Amino acid sequence: MKFRFALACISLSASAACVHAAGPARAYPPSCFADGLPLGQAAKDPKAMSLPLTLHGDFNACFVNPAAPSYPVAQQECNYAEAVGITIARVPCSGGKSATLFQLTRVAGMSGNTDLYPTFPGVWVQQGTHIDWIRLARDANTTATQVFVNSPVYDDSVYVLENPIGGAAFDYNRAFTLTVDNNTGRAVQFDLGDYDPAVYPAAVPLPISGYQTGAWYDPAHGGEGMLVEILDDGNGTTRTLFATWFTFDALGAPYWLAAQKSFPIGATRIDDVPVQTARGGGFAGNFTAVTRAPWGTMSFVFPDCGTMTFSYAAAAFLPANSPAGSGARTWQRLGNVANLGCQ
Repeated sequence: MKFRFALACISLSASAACVHAAGPARAYPPSCFADGLPLGQAAKDPKAMSLPLTLHGDFNACFVNPAAPSYPVAQQECNYAEAVGITIARVPCSGGKSATLFQLTRVAGMSGNTDLYPTFPGVWVQQGTHIDWIRLARDANTTATQVFVNSPVYDDSVYVLENPIGGAAFDYNRAFTLTVDNNTGRAVQFDLGDYDPAVYPAAVPLPISGYQTGAWYDPAHGGEGMLVEILDDGNGTTRTLFATWFTFDALGAPYWLAAQKSFPIGATRIDDVPVQTARGGGFAGNFTAVTRAPWGTMSFVFPDCGTMTFSYAAAAFLPANSPAGSGARTWQRLGNVANLGCQ
């Protein structure tokens, strides 16, 4: 029997695994935007498409009281129109899947202008015989956030295509047509074919975030594994990786190694993570003080949601029978944690 472990549930069976499936309406792996939606990603898509579309100003400005101090500016906004750029691009995610971005670029020099601005167009998708309005979100991995038709557009902005809440789901990895309507009788269309991962640049390692938290193991080596936690430090700039490696010493006795290091948010690998061992103590609270000692270092990278590659290097002059040496291993995820399915 192979020993497997997980944080959210435990199985001693080699055939059972603990996996929390993502909801059927999810449009992309959540790990694809673990750190938000930065502008400029469309430039990485060799099949990105851009078209101009003139959007009208805010019609609400037409009803400002003529006696109000803002009336002259409101009248300009009431009659305002701006030819923006609409760009549609796909971003490669893990597991051979993608996300689709909608980028709106204002006229040069106008981004941030809150006196004169366009308003958001209507957007819908057709896939086969299924036609529906879709949800566009500036905050990825949410179910509530969205942008509304005719809402102000002050800045250059990027949105991710989501499925409508409660509606039938689109598969944005398959071919579909996206229509963008300026609500005054003018529209542009974008025809996207099936997503082909081979067309896109080689996938880069995932930014390290809470989505990599979980249990990792090598199916060929029962009894050994690693629990990894990625914790937010609360300062908005760094996270902390904590990993516990359950392994064996030179005599075959169980041996724990603990690694911990803070790293910048957005990092795709962590190098030279200090590793410690602990001795002393006892069982169920009946113990003396634990003594910790350095063991060596480890490095971590996550090529995709289901793969962790790590290297290790033991220090010289470790106590007798300690696990020692250096090398690299590629392990796989045992299961996802709670409802944070990575893909």
